[in-house]
Amino acid sequence: MEKQIINIGSLINLSNLNYHLGKELNLLRESYIIGNGKIPVWDMRNIPPKNASISALTAFLGISKTIRDFIGQPIEVLAFWQPEFQGFLSDIGFLRIAHEFDLYDWKGMLGGYDNNKTSITTKIFYYSDVPNIDYNNQSEIIDWKDTKRQEIKHSIHFRLNNIFNSKIFHDNWNKNLESVFTITLSELVVNSLLHGREIAFVAVQRTKRGISTVVCDSGRGFLRSMKDTKSYLNENLENSNLKALLISSLQSKNKIGLYRAIDDIILSDGYVIMSSFDGEILWKQELWKKAKTTEGAIGIDKISIDSIGNYTNGFVDTRLRNEGYFKKYEDFLVGSRITFEIPF
Repeated sequence: MEKQIINIGSLINLSNLNYHLGKELNLLRESYIIGNGKIPVWDMRNIPPKNASISALTAFLGISKTIRDFIGQPIEVLAFWQPEFQGFLSDIGFLRIAHEFDLYDWKGMLGGYDNNKTSITTKIFYYSDVPNIDYNNQSEIIDWKDTKRQEIKHSIHFRLNNIFNSKIFHDNWNKNLESVFTITLSELVVNSLLHGREIAFVAVQRTKRGISTVVCDSGRGFLRSMKDTKSYLNENLENSNLKALLISSLQSKNKIGLYRAIDDIILSDGYVIMSSFDGEILWKQELWKKAKTTEGAIGIDKISIDSIGNYTNGFVDTRLRNEGYFKKYEDFLVGSRITFEIPF
């Protein structure tokens, strides 16, 4: 079969990943639709070793697993031999997960690196226990969610002990921020497993600014999930992934859920980036305030992107980066990706 070399870009952020892979994977899908399916080859030669985004690396793992499962074999990789960068990928868990799922064929370009050479401030891991429940039974769903949230909260402390056990962390962290972090992360993982019905890949990174986290899956996405579970909102969804992200963010105010997670992070002076298929939202304080005010005035069944503003389908300027934005991409990436930062 013919090969398709796919430039995955620089992976400096999730938008860069979406821009490069969205176009390339659309061409790959089309090759299979017309009966001339190609074998993908990941071109990783444009990743800057010192500037790769942990969010983009984690999302790339999830996408790689989906493509590898589809073609039934490890994906060939074009890469430079960079032992220092590969040592970093090993230390944060990227290579361990890639090996566990047999994702890549490095063609001899992997090896010769040393482990434990980088400061362990970043960790990638995953949760694979997709629920085997009756999705029409609300009582069963609620019981599963409550149990799984508690399991994940306990596992967070165990998995991230090395990251959190530092002077910077203890000097700047407090019980309220810890609660916001654990509740938010556990809720996002539960949503990926329950609504995405796929493995949730997670990365946590401690910096001098705070704690950055991403949760990614290659599942059904927000739109399909809402169509199945919130059929009364179908008309207002307008078959839009971006609209599904907006409505999902604003519903269930009085329950543990996405609204509470976003609100807690914004109140902590943090931000949230949500993307699903071709839609992306950057929630920052000003846009979140606009959205809540608009929803309170006209209701969730009538709210629209236009009624809030800050929409773009192209370049994101400084104002939008500072205030927050709604963005629609020309192409799409399957699944959902949510990243957030809670500053010290």
